[in-house]
Amino acid sequence: MTTSLLHPNASITDLLEDETGGRLDAGQALQVSMTDALRLKHRLQRALKTGQGRYLCELCGVAVYLVAMPDKAAFVFRHLHEDGSCRHITKTRLTAAQINAFRYDGQRESVRHKRIKELVADSIRCDMQFTEPEIEGTWKGREGERRRPDVRSRYSDALDIAFEAQLSTTFDSVMVDREEFYRKEGGLLVWVFGEFDPERARLMMKICFAVNNRNAYVVNEQSLGASRQSGTLMLICHYDQPVLRNGKIEFDHCQKLVSFDQLTLDQEGQRAYLVDTDKIEANLKRQLEGPSLAERLEDFWLARVQYQDRAMPETAAMDTQWSALKLAFQKNGVYSLGSWSYGQPGILLNALYSAKHGAPVGWGYEKFWDVAHHILTKYGELGWVFHAALECYGRLAELEEQDKRGKWRKKVSDWRAHGPAESHDYDRLIMEAFPELGQHLQAQRGDVDQWEETPF
Repeated sequence: MTTSLLHPNASITDLLEDETGGRLDAGQALQVSMTDALRLKHRLQRALKTGQGRYLCELCGVAVYLVAMPDKAAFVFRHLHEDGSCRHITKTRLTAAQINAFRYDGQRESVRHKRIKELVADSIRCDMQFTEPEIEGTWKGREGERRRPDVRSRYSDALDIAFEAQLSTTFDSVMVDREEFYRKEGGLLVWVFGEFDPERARLMMKICFAVNNRNAYVVNEQSLGASRQSGTLMLICHYDQPVLRNGKIEFDHCQKLVSFDQLTLDQEGQRAYLVDTDKIEANLKRQLEGPSLAERLEDFWLARVQYQDRAMPETAAMDTQWSALKLAFQKNGVYSLGSWSYGQPGILLNALYSAKHGAPVGWGYEKFWDVAHHILTKYGELGWVFHAALECYGRLAELEEQDKRGKWRKKVSDWRAHGPAESHDYDRLIMEAFPELGQHLQAQRGDVDQWEETPF
């Protein structure tokens, strides 16, 4: 188990989740990797600005944020403000604004910072997909806010991009403020560095790297030369490559000279990345964990009904597999699997897997159209979840498009008007076996976590 990154002398150890009121142990909240801790630090700063997803001090209810200790190996939670009413004293005497004022007071822009901006602008000028770059031009927001990005240019006549050169330390609250501004204004913020060493990077650089899908960009004389030679904006991309070694996931730090048009641009998430590190890591985790419970049940059932000519195992093997599945589902609070050989829940599974695959599963029909009509006619008590599955898996539009004579529309209308009462005997099973459908139902019908089943 991962060791908690909460500092042993941390004052605040008990938290509340603002939106749910649920209690949260600070040590457990930081029982994560360093990357996840940095992402939490960034997310809590954003929560202070948006008011969504905040953590509160359990004792006084004041919003908190996360601070890295000087050695960067541990963190503490601090109050957003203190008036002496809470026994937890977490604030230093200087505010972030005061520290920033002292940090930059009397300092002129460094020669190196100027050079980074020039390198970015000169590199952009090599690429016909960008407009003429503007250095430190004023970006006026729709609500009166203003920003002066180091370099600004419009890409592919579709997206305004702000390039910010980061050489010094700063507060991540400043980073969040800028991200929120550009997100709201329909632009994209891209941080660039003069150099990037993951082992010696400053905290702000590490945060930029963590929240940008573990990708970071360097511009220097080499990348400018490559831009001029290729006629496109070139950047040196540093990224983490997840690999599976000796039964665990490790990360190889890599760097590569890439063109800007190779990047995936995520305006809403304010990310620009070459390698989708998070997705690769998630796939490797699934590989380590093996098939999910939902995947195991689906594999079993599609073989049981010989979907697309799958081979059905012998009865004894089916009994063994089904018993293991029942036990696994019971551990998750699902007691309604019954028998695999007849009745329910087989009818429900046939209906939902048919909706998922857009083809007959477990019935002798040739067309999905016929299956859909059959289910609403004969098993109207399952119509509520079948109709939701058609929406969830994108099949409803297919049926409506085929409905040239209005038969499907009439079938749905008759079911809604005269159909039997909804059956909710298998709600927990639906949640576990069809998680994407469960999320769809939750959005439609409220808190499905309140659904219950009766053990038999």
